[in-house]
Amino acid sequence: MGMVKMKHINIYGPEQDPQQTLEVLAKLACFHPDKDAERINAAAGAAENLYTPLLASTLGLIKDVGGDPALQEYRGRFFEYGAVKDEVEALSAQVAERGKRQAEISAKLATYAQTKTQLYHLTGLHTSVDEIFACKYLKVRFGRIPKDSYLKLPYYDDHSFTFSEYDFDGEYYWGMYFVPESHAKEVDDIFASLYFERMWVPDFVHGTPQDALAQIMTQESELQAEQKELDNMSDIAAPADIERLREYASWLNYEMQIFDMRKYVITLEHTYYISGYVPESDVERLKQGLLMVHGVKACEDDEADAVDGAPDRQPPVKLKNNWFARPFEMFITMYGLPGYGDLDPTGFVAVTYALLFGIMFGDVGQGVLLGLIAYFVMWKKMHMELGRVVARCSVFSVIFGFLYGSVFGYEHVLDPMFHALGFAEKPLEVLAPEGINNILIASVVAGVLIIVSAIVTGIISNLRKHIIAKTIFSVNGVSGLVFYVSLIALLLPMLGMELPFVGSVPYLILCIAVPFFLMYFAEPLSALCAGEKPEGSVGDILLNGFFEMFDTVLSFASNTMSFLRVGGFVLVHAGMMTVVFTLANMTGGVFYVLIVAVGNVFVMALEALFVGIQVLRLEFYEIFSRFFDANGVPFAPLRISLDPAADKAE
Repeated sequence: MGMVKMKHINIYGPEQDPQQTLEVLAKLACFHPDKDAERINAAAGAAENLYTPLLASTLGLIKDVGGDPALQEYRGRFFEYGAVKDEVEALSAQVAERGKRQAEISAKLATYAQTKTQLYHLTGLHTSVDEIFACKYLKVRFGRIPKDSYLKLPYYDDHSFTFSEYDFDGEYYWGMYFVPESHAKEVDDIFASLYFERMWVPDFVHGTPQDALAQIMTQESELQAEQKELDNMSDIAAPADIERLREYASWLNYEMQIFDMRKYVITLEHTYYISGYVPESDVERLKQGLLMVHGVKACEDDEADAVDGAPDRQPPVKLKNNWFARPFEMFITMYGLPGYGDLDPTGFVAVTYALLFGIMFGDVGQGVLLGLIAYFVMWKKMHMELGRVVARCSVFSVIFGFLYGSVFGYEHVLDPMFHALGFAEKPLEVLAPEGINNILIASVVAGVLIIVSAIVTGIISNLRKHIIAKTIFSVNGVSGLVFYVSLIALLLPMLGMELPFVGSVPYLILCIAVPFFLMYFAEPLSALCAGEKPEGSVGDILLNGFFEMFDTVLSFASNTMSFLRVGGFVLVHAGMMTVVFTLANMTGGVFYVLIVAVGNVFVMALEALFVGIQVLRLEFYEIFSRFFDANGVPFAPLRISLDPAADKAE
């Protein structure tokens, strides 16, 4: 387990179009480019990528004509940019014209639908609408008035208007009122105060409301037929045309990404250069591939130059783990990758995560069922990387399930097996008083061992990076390790474990006081070791040290006690299954089986979710932070992606 060893490669060739070189690198998909060239080209001003807008237009056109806009693998067929652009623009113009007409039809149909709704309420009117609007000295208003307001109309008999209703829908009276032109404003204000909602009769309504409805229905049928005909895009793009457009899109996507890769190319004195990192195992494959390009050469830097160079030349990180630990890389990438040359924490995480999950979710039956669901449903069918993680954790659930003697919540079903093996009873009775104490104590002990392991791992990592001061004085260095272990040793007599020397004056001085003050003055001591003058006054140093050590002691205590949740979930599992069986025993027969089955499924799903989250929390907050600096650069080789937008977002 660890990281893939990287080699720094310089590729150069005579000044010419580097297209072919970039195509080879994209095909090999093993070359991670340096970012220096990208910054230089950005400062100089990069040329516009003409393929990007044309690709967007082509994909939009494919979608508009009913095709699948998903990109396909590029098959190597070349097209002329100008010819593709002309064809796409011509087809897009036809689609746009059709879309404009469809929008007009949709707007008309919406207007017809609204007008029909209003006219239905005026079917009691047997006079032509044209004749009504032809009146020269009268104004007419169509609309509806609330029932309560309608009852108030008699109070306005002294005003010059006449209201005629033609329909009542239970809430509103539909009709119209006539008013002399000279009194129109006054009467309009009266009806507005009565919440009259005016209905505007469109210009296309002619004759009686019954005649107008018939005309509208006829026009609706004609427009709907035209709309259906317009929805069929086969006259613009037949299936063969759509397939050709998809080939255009694949080619444009290929050319667009190759063009984008030019930002990693620098041209100096008639020679172009491309530098980057390649996994050591792929160096020869890269060189063989570049032999296809005339005049192009590739040379390797010394690995020391790649590691000890400028920060911008930090090699990328590609994790390499065995079959068991590989799925747990997803947790590492969530937190951040380790720097190149650092320790890869994946193996440590894989062991501790699976172990803690198994302890907290210990049940033979539920573990087997969870493992089957995780592997065959989550991983094989749904292709969720989490499925492989849960499948591995479920193995430990089964192991600890045997330790607890629990099978689908039945705590004594394995007793005959233990008796056959020579045991008087199962190894651990979870809900027994002595069992509860042992579980909680074991949880804290496991937490201490894991924290110590994390600190030791951090010490080893700092030694490999030659960070001596941090190795010695840091809270997560030798001083912190000695201080933490010594504090734990002071608590052992409370558990009946008397150790010689522990608690003596020399012990308190050497194992408690000395590492305490080394951590207290870690910053000035680190500066002195580096040959520098400590920053700040003596008061600042003392004050900062006080707060740092207060936080350190508090963190050690809280981090250790956090592992009590491990034992807590062991007890929670047994307690929840006890509740399930209590409910089941209150019934019997078929209902007993049903309650036990549903209860197991509920407990398994709920507890698996909570346990997974809690273990991940322990990993991130109590373990990772002690040895893991997430400053690595992910290995991102040049390649052609079928989802370039998602790759840029990442």
